[in-house]
Amino acid sequence: MRLDGRQVLAGSISARLTRAVDEGLAAAAVVDREGNVVALAGAIADDEAKPLTALVMHRLAGADLATRLLGGEIVELALDERDVAVGIAKRQLYVVAVLGASTEARELVRELHDDVEGMLDDLTGPAWSPIPGNGGGSGSGPAALLGIPVGRERAKA
Repeated sequence: MRLDGRQVLAGSISARLTRAVDEGLAAAAVVDREGNVVALAGAIADDEAKPLTALVMHRLAGADLATRLLGGEIVELALDERDVAVGIAKRQLYVVAVLGASTEARELVRELHDDVEGMLDDLTGPAWSPIPGNGGGSGSGPAALLGIPVGRERAKA
């Protein structure tokens, strides 16, 4: 059986997520733009990764969210008893992490995000299509890709 780029990438990401959890994150997952879980580790279920990502982006939705995320920023939100961080790697994959009690949790999320981007760079061919648009056009940006309704402010007369 021959492994394709996606399988190799998913295996590499899964190993990296496990390491991030071992280093102090409570959980970590990578989700593609269609909402499919690529890999996960720690205290997060397969059916939680997409909704957590969507909820963070919905609650933080604003005019500049797409620009910030596509520019490499990692956003955080406190949800009940969990702090959740979300970033987008290479405009292709959502990296979602539940921060642990570790004082280095934010650094771990940044390292995880950067490592996933590096894995995407290492592929010889495209694994996933880039997220369309760059947040500067009329699209709803990253939130809409996960099926999140995005409200628009009305222009004032």
